[in-house]
Amino acid sequence: MTLKPTCWSSSMCRRNAVAVAIKLVIIWLLSVSVAQAAVYRWVDERGQVHFSDKPHKQAEVLELKTQGNNGWQPLDIRVIQEGSLASAAQQLDLARIQREVNEVYRFYDQVIYFDFYRQVPVKIHLLADQREYMAFVKRISGYSAANSLGVYLSKTHEIAVFIHDDALGGIESTYRTIRHEASHAILHSLAQILPDWLNEGMAEQMETLSYSPEGFLIGSHDSNRRSFLARQNNAMDVLKFIEVRSDDWRNANHRRGVNQQMAGQLVYMLLSTTYGRSLITRLLQDYKRGVNMRAFYLLDEHYIGGAQALKTHWENWLKTEMRQPAIIRLQ
Repeated sequence: MTLKPTCWSSSMCRRNAVAVAIKLVIIWLLSVSVAQAAVYRWVDERGQVHFSDKPHKQAEVLELKTQGNNGWQPLDIRVIQEGSLASAAQQLDLARIQREVNEVYRFYDQVIYFDFYRQVPVKIHLLADQREYMAFVKRISGYSAANSLGVYLSKTHEIAVFIHDDALGGIESTYRTIRHEASHAILHSLAQILPDWLNEGMAEQMETLSYSPEGFLIGSHDSNRRSFLARQNNAMDVLKFIEVRSDDWRNANHRRGVNQQMAGQLVYMLLSTTYGRSLITRLLQDYKRGVNMRAFYLLDEHYIGGAQALKTHWENWLKTEMRQPAIIRLQ
């Protein structure tokens, strides 16, 4: 039963009414200030990107979208066709790219609980072929993009991807790569110090991510699974794997070519259980807060049963050839 409040005196009623009016004015002012907020972006003479809520003479004003009570509000993802692609017939569905990159952002918002308020969305550059792509990346970053399908350029918060030919997987491989690099962009913008196995493992999941009104779906990455099983003898012990320094991790991946597949499969296994998802979420939130602790100790602290339990679960899953689950459903 709900009881109706009673004013003990007319003066108390007036004071209550004034208090309510003041609260309503404050709420209105806050909503107006949020709605009118802007983020300014500029690049300094050293090529370093800056973001601020204060204007700058070189700044590009970026529209800020906020999430209201109705749920996720799509971000304005800029997709730019570069080089010969700018004048050619459109080969990629730009609306699909914007939708799928938004789904990656939405996953991190609603599943990992990252807050994207005042975060500037990534910009995407599309190139016609690998030659134009490599020249573009070299010009923007000074680095070689050889042997890569796409790249996230952290200094300018941009993604560069070329249209993959059939030998590389075709158009669908291009879309997967864009989602993969979008994950790198998100994690770098929120947690700049992150173990490579976790960074790459999360990006691999985004390659098979899809969204429907029922929630998120992450499918088994069959090519990763087959590739890892074929070279399993080259893989490290899982607890040593999560401890490897990022530089050593990348060098070993170039030599043996198995680290990225192992990272993808390990994160997939973790996301398939509630306690594994809890671990992933807590690790990412810890790194977002700047926790300075080795991954092994964080994992040992957060995983139910500790690091040895994770090792047992991983080895048992390997014995099943990682066939299940075929798909992960997340609400």
